[in-house]
Amino acid sequence: MGRGKALSNQEYWWIIGLHDGGVSLHEIARRTGRARTCVRKTIKAERGPLHDSANPSQRRGRRPALTEREVRLLVRKAAAGDRFAAELKTELRLKASVRTVQRLLQRVDHLVYTKMDRTLPLTAAHKAARMGCAEEHILNPDEKKFNLDGPDGFKYYWRDMRQPAQSFVRRQNGGGSVMVWGMYCAQGMSELAILRGRQNSGHHIYTVSEYMLPFAHSNHGVDFVFQQDNASIHASRETTSFLQEMEVNTMAWPARSPDCNPIENVWSVMAARVYAYGRQCRTVGDLEEAIMAACASIEQEYLCKLVESMPRRCLAVIKQKGGLAKY
Repeated sequence: MGRGKALSNQEYWWIIGLHDGGVSLHEIARRTGRARTCVRKTIKAERGPLHDSANPSQRRGRRPALTEREVRLLVRKAAAGDRFAAELKTELRLKASVRTVQRLLQRVDHLVYTKMDRTLPLTAAHKAARMGCAEEHILNPDEKKFNLDGPDGFKYYWRDMRQPAQSFVRRQNGGGSVMVWGMYCAQGMSELAILRGRQNSGHHIYTVSEYMLPFAHSNHGVDFVFQQDNASIHASRETTSFLQEMEVNTMAWPARSPDCNPIENVWSVMAARVYAYGRQCRTVGDLEEAIMAACASIEQEYLCKLVESMPRRCLAVIKQKGGLAKY
């Protein structure tokens, strides 16, 4: 087959101009009256290798079975966890096959097709009662020590390197300390008991009778469970006999068990407020006043959130099979 007429300079740049303007190879060939091969070679010589959408070897393939919007909707519906792939296909009126729907969902990182756990048939009332018992009726008191000179450990701050380094006064043994006992529930904080001197079983029984029992009875009547750690004064025969005499339901605290008590979060918030802006107290009386003010400032909404966190804390321990959890 013979070669066609050579391109003139005008035709050459006409083809290049149409190509730069986004005109397809087919349309350029039609307008110039030149073969598609001629047009492609001309553009390649001037602009480099050309992607030709008409070339079967360079086509992108079939159009996806679902649009991006349909995929997003499918994933959102599937995440609810109450539909099979066939039901999703029918409900969303997808043109793709059930198998295609399954493959798409399998490629989603946060979705896993897994067997649902078997459980007892619980009504909403059952669930509310179980959660209420687990969250609100187990009382976990705790003690906290506050130092006059601030928390134990190092103090950090954002330092301006253009200014002299700051320092803080650190007296021997922190300048003295105040030990407090307290507890909380969804209704609020208990009155804090200030523990003076070395505590024994008699002191602890006084704290329980004068602080824990009035707080528990006023918020839960007699429907509560009292749990405390295995400190010697908590587990002593004298303390145990007193709790039995007062008909207080108790829960065992296994040795070396994880401490999921959210009151540790309350102590952290109180310490941040007591020692705000690097504050240091001069006397024990000043520190006690600051502690009581910080306790009174704890919001009930915050306490409710801590109560609601108990199932997550317990589940985290279960998932770790009793090992270390983040709480």
